[in-house]
Parts: sequence; structure tokens; C-alpha cells
Amino acid sequence: MERKRYPKEVVLKDCKEVTLRTVEPGDETELARFYGDMNLSLRWFLKEDPTRPETLRKWIDNQAQGKAFSIVAVLEDRIVGHAALLLRRYGGRKHVARMRVMVASDYRSKGLGTWMVFDLTKRAMEMGLEKLRTDFVVGVEDRAIVGVRKMGFVREALLKDYIRDQDGNYRDYQIMIKDLQQEWSDF
Repeated sequence: MERKRYPKEVVLKDCKEVTLRTVEPGDETELARFYGDMNLSLRWFLKEDPTRPETLRKWIDNQAQGKAFSIVAVLEDRIVGHAALLLRRYGGRKHVARMRVMVASDYRSKGLGTWMVFDLTKRAMEMGLEKLRTDFVVGVEDRAIVGVRKMGFVREALLKDYIRDQDGNYRDYQIMIKDLQQEWSDF
């Protein structure tokens, strides 16, 4: 099913057309450039360093093994966004996916993150998932928190002083959940 849905074009607020497509083997170099260009203060909060080749290989392997579903946003051969559903194939959380969306600094506030969240939400529904979880660092990702709240995500938990930034300052960590419906009309 995913091959039929991709690639697809989306139009940003500045009228630029960006292509959404699935991550493929061979994307490592462009993904490394995408994350390498990103401010450390944003990629610091990821669980793994996305500038390391072994991390990117693992992410692409996870897609091939069904442990993740990952897309990129491409404009003129440049990756300007990367988003993933992180999946569990076994156990009490296999009905839940964690969602991660990263957008290049010069493509924020143009609707790209919203397009990617919508796309992954649709994909999660097609996969029969029941919940999406996404986590944010309060004070760093506040605009994203507001954006996903408008898309039906609710704050499930706030962990006070849970995470530290690259300067050692403690920050709150917000977990947000979206209950998925079977049909878009219920969205």
C-alpha cells in the first residue's frame, strides 16, 4: 500500500511544492546532511545521534524490518524534513506508535510539519494502530506542541525537570497522545 501512496506532492504556505516519499537505502548521505545542518539544540533531544552513519543505517534497516515507517520531504534533491512512526511488533504496546517529526530550520512555519503529521497519522490509521504518541521538550518545541494540539493530540503527561539540554539545564518533557479512529470522518 505504501508504494501506491508515494511519492506525493504537498504545497507549503510559500507555494513551494515538496515531495513526500518513503526513506530508502541510499538516503544516508542526504539524511546526514539534513541532521548535520540542524541546530544541535534540536537534535540533542533525540535518543541517538543522527549524524552518525551507524544510526542512519539502523533507522533505514528498521524501516526494512517493519520496526519503523519513515518518510522524507524533498525539495530540489535536498531533504528538508524527516518523520517516522516507531513501531513495536510485539507486546502490550504494539497498538501504539511513537511519532517523530523533524523539519529543517528554513522550512519551519510553512506547513511542512503539519503535512508530515497528517501523512503519518493517515498511515498509522491504515496500519490499524490505535494511538499515536509524540514527545516534546517544553521551552524548545512549544510551537510544535501547539500545532499537534490543534490536530487532536492531548497532553498525557508532563515530566518535570526530566531532560537536560546540551548546557545541562533541566527541562520539562511533555508526552502527547492522539487516539486514532478507523475513518477520516472521525478524525
